[in-house]
Amino acid sequence: MRNSGEAALNAATHTLDVTLAQPGVDVIRVAEDFFGLSDLVRSDIRLRRALTDPARSTDDKQAFVKTAVGEAVAPATVEVLNTLVASHWSNPMDLHDACEVLGIISTLEDARRHKALETVGKELFAVADFLGKNRDLRMRLSDMAPGTGHERGDIASHLFEEKISQWAMRLLRRGVARTSHGRLLLTLRRFAERAAHMQQRQLVSVEAAAPLTAKHIKRLKAILSKRLGSDVIITVSIVPELIGGFRIKAGTTALDSTIQTQVSDLRRTLVGSR
Repeated sequence: MRNSGEAALNAATHTLDVTLAQPGVDVIRVAEDFFGLSDLVRSDIRLRRALTDPARSTDDKQAFVKTAVGEAVAPATVEVLNTLVASHWSNPMDLHDACEVLGIISTLEDARRHKALETVGKELFAVADFLGKNRDLRMRLSDMAPGTGHERGDIASHLFEEKISQWAMRLLRRGVARTSHGRLLLTLRRFAERAAHMQQRQLVSVEAAAPLTAKHIKRLKAILSKRLGSDVIITVSIVPELIGGFRIKAGTTALDSTIQTQVSDLRRTLVGSR
């Protein structure tokens, strides 16, 4: 997404926060509205141009929003969409991406209201970790496999619906149906990172040779929180071939040498305690 698209998304996200705080707003309805709008804007070039045309006034575009989709979506959705169309778009396709992000944020906001946001983030990471270790299944769920996105979503539901929350399942289906170029794992991890960001935390993934005890995780969390300057959420994947060590990533960034030095004593503790 280009700079103008990022600015438009930031403005719309602020409107979304204000709008969702109003009483009686159906947050999941808003999420589904934006997922639907994302699909529509992506597939309908005439609609995309009408909503982003710099030659049209803001009032004209907002009137068009009311006429085109006002009766099909929630009033809260219209408020946010009005902010989007008031913005400048150097690349009209960025509007599709912005609607997608707003759908994701709304889904996670509903999870937060049900005190499930941290759980959802961990579930999404766990699914990504599981798929990372099961190539055949990962390929079956990717856009590189035959079948429609809806059909791949049904496969994901059959496998995971009883194991994860409704919010994680909704985002998993969305990721399976809409991810491109085989980037499903990256998509799921980005969902998990956004959930952590909404808690003002940073997601840190740890690959360990063997399970870590609660004491080890607590100590590692303290080291990383101090180093990264924010609270962290730690997710652990077991990778036996590491043989006595572990790898750490903050988002997609590998652990730097400074942190490696800081955790070296902890690594020796882990090895010695087994």
